[in-house]
Amino acid sequence: MHVVTLALLLGIVLAAPAGADDVDERIPVAPGGLLEVDVDLGEGLRPDPGFLEVTSHDADEVRVVVDASGWGASGVRFELEESPRGVRVYGRVRGALAWMFGGPNIQVRIWVPESYSLDLRTSAGPIRVEDVRGSIRARAATGGVEVNETEGSLRVRAGDDVRITEVVGAVDAKVEDGAIELAWITGDVDARSSWGEIVAEHVRGGLTVQTDRGDIELKEIDGPIQARTERGAIFASYAGPPSGHIETQRGDVRVLVPEDGGAALVAISHRGGVALAPDLEFGGRAEESRAVGAMNGGGGDLRLVTARGTVHVDER
Repeated sequence: MHVVTLALLLGIVLAAPAGADDVDERIPVAPGGLLEVDVDLGEGLRPDPGFLEVTSHDADEVRVVVDASGWGASGVRFELEESPRGVRVYGRVRGALAWMFGGPNIQVRIWVPESYSLDLRTSAGPIRVEDVRGSIRARAATGGVEVNETEGSLRVRAGDDVRITEVVGAVDAKVEDGAIELAWITGDVDARSSWGEIVAEHVRGGLTVQTDRGDIELKEIDGPIQARTERGAIFASYAGPPSGHIETQRGDVRVLVPEDGGAALVAISHRGGVALAPDLEFGGRAEESRAVGAMNGGGGDLRLVTARGTVHVDER
């Protein structure tokens, strides 16, 4: 097994933060492998602990570039090794002075073949991934995650904001405390935030979104929608046949359907009203706070509910 130990060895300078030399190491690989990255930066207080960035290049190799600077950089250790499936990269911060004045800034840049899978974990700082074809897992304990132009299943766990664009494949995104932004996704999506708004547009596939507190805005969705927020408004615009279950406990629900888009509609406001656009063809029972029946000739089930607010349904 080929092992390269990347040691950023520095003298401790009491009058100024320590610095680090750049590290640039490469391992030849075949396309279709797996990159595993585990970067544990400890419990530092630095507002800019660094980042982990992975993108593709034309070479059949994994290239790792690490730059560490600031107080505690002398305690940074990285290890790069071959694995049965590809390459593993480990990063740690050690030493009694590692987190003096907040700890080091560690910037990790990795290049992989275009066809390569990723399993990424970092304890601090954001993760960025771009232009990769393969399954991806990305976990940022306290930072955000940004993924662009990928093809393959995507699983994200983050402590802060998540932004995912131009993905072909199923998406599973969970955020502890932050917003989720999705755009141009082809595949089923499951996105959930404990606290933050969710925005999705141009999604082709089933869409499931949930936030405990925050607005939900869904545009140009071609597939069934399951959307729920405890506190916030929900806007949904369908690009295909409307169906699903959209519900908020406190806020308005506004849904736009394609012209002649049909559904078996159930719209309920427990403390508010239901407003159907006059140009909608509706065959059923419509009251001030409830409408149940066939919309535009009927179709899939579409259930719209708010506990406190108004339900609006209109054509695009």
